[in-house]
Amino acid sequence: MARWQPARADVIAEYAREVLEVHPAGRVVVGLDGIEDPEDRGTPAAREAFAEDLVAAVAALGVPALAVPLGAFAAAPRADSPERFFDEARFRAEVLTPYRRGALAGAEADRAVLVVSGPFLHFGDLAGIWHTSAWLQVPREVARERDAERLPGTDRAAWTALVDLAFRRLDARKLANATFDLTDPSHPRREFEDAC
Repeated sequence: MARWQPARADVIAEYAREVLEVHPAGRVVVGLDGIEDPEDRGTPAAREAFAEDLVAAVAALGVPALAVPLGAFAAAPRADSPERFFDEARFRAEVLTPYRRGALAGAEADRAVLVVSGPFLHFGDLAGIWHTSAWLQVPREVARERDAERLPGTDRAAWTALVDLAFRRLDARKLANATFDLTDPSHPRREFEDAC
C-alpha cells in the first residue's frame, strides 16, 4: 500500500509561511544548502528548483521574493575547499549589499525575502548571512546520479572529493534551521530531528 505524501506545493508553501511568521518584518535572507553540484547547464539541481518554488510561494503570500543560485558565484577555477568555493566578495557586492539596501530588482520593498541556494552555505563567513536556513537532504548516491545526468561528460570525482571533505569538516545538517528530504523532488518531506 502506497504511503500518502503531501504535495510539493503544500510542503513549500508551509515553509514559506513559517519563514514569514518567524521573521515578520524586514528583508529576510534564506539559505538553502545541499550537496548537489551547483553547475547549471539548463537543468537546475533539485535544490535550485526548490528555491524557485519557495520564492513563488513567498510571493503568493504577498511578499516580494528573489532566488539567487550561489553557483553563479563559484570561484574560477573551481576551488578545492568548501570555504573558498564561492567568490563571496562578488556575491556580497552584486547581490547581498544591494538587497539589504533595497536596490535589487524584484525585491525593492521594505519587506522582502532573498532565497540563496547552493552547497557549503554553512562554511566560513557565509554561515553568518542567513536569517534562517534549510538543509535539502539527498542521499549521496542519488545526488551523484542526478549530477551525472544533469552534467554529462564531467568528471564527478573532484566534486565527490569536495563533498567528502566538506562532511569531514562540518555537518551542515546540524546547523540548518530546517531539513527537507528531496530524495523524491516531487514529494519533498520535512524532517524533524529534535531530541524530544
